Amino acid sequence: MEMTKPPLMPSDINLQTTNESKTSNASNPNSSNDYNGFIGGDLVYTSIIISVEFPMICLAISAVFTLIKSNQSTPVFVINLLTADLIQILCLLLYIIPSEWTANISNGTTMWLTFTRCYFMTCIAVERYIMIAHPVWHRTHRSVKCLVCASLTAWFLPLIVVPPCIFIPHLQYIMPFIPYVVIIVCFALVCRSLSHSISLTPLKKQLVLAPLFFVLMSYTFLTLPGNILFIFFAYTNMDGSLIRLWIFTEYLYMLNPLVDCLLYVFMRSDAENIIWTPHCCSKPKGSQNETQSTMVVTDCE
Repeated sequence: MEMTKPPLMPSDINLQTTNESKTSNASNPNSSNDYNGFIGGDLVYTSIIISVEFPMICLAISAVFTLIKSNQSTPVFVINLLTADLIQILCLLLYIIPSEWTANISNGTTMWLTFTRCYFMTCIAVERYIMIAHPVWHRTHRSVKCLVCASLTAWFLPLIVVPPCIFIPHLQYIMPFIPYVVIIVCFALVCRSLSHSISLTPLKKQLVLAPLFFVLMSYTFLTLPGNILFIFFAYTNMDGSLIRLWIFTEYLYMLNPLVDCLLYVFMRSDAENIIWTPHCCSKPKGSQNETQSTMVVTDCE
């Protein structure tokens, strides 16, 4: 088996896509309109994403700040995740500028933010599991020092992870799946812990599990497809359909900040009043049980 082809980085794929498009335009003048249409559509999509996501991220960060109390620590990691999303949006602004050095800065920063977002999502999942499965241990061991250390580790860990991936290219194919496995395990363990709980109503259990569910779905459908296609590109020749598929995964990745804003809703203690619930599913007799379980859910949040 021949494995001598070097792996492609996202910036290499973008540059190769541009070069192939320009070559195609030179050989086939009719494809020039298609290429220009693609560039125009790419800029329009990016501009719409920036105009929508930037104000929503700013509002979400300011709103999550209000949720930080002495007995709540999960919003700290949510704020860091939203901050990484805000930096990603600023990188999209550099992407719009037609310059080579701004494109290099945007690609490098996006790669760093990809690792950072993955680890913050993992922190949210792990802490959510500890809150629910081991509430006493979490209550006695959490501190501002631990939160600061965990946040700084997540921000600077890519600086430690990326260099080995450069010298050992196959590591970059494994690294994105490690946080994904941890998130899946935490989600399964939280589901098992909630299934054994008798003090929470089904609605309360859904609200407790919702942030972890959104983290898992965001990673599965918005982040992971690009990583899988990146591995596929490393050992196959790119054609027009694969390049379009790669661009589609990039568009999906740009939606991450929009989905992360939904985490704010489930960080609120009155989330059940925000989310619409069908009247046919409500049980008036269960109102007393919901009141008794409020203290438990508040501690989980």
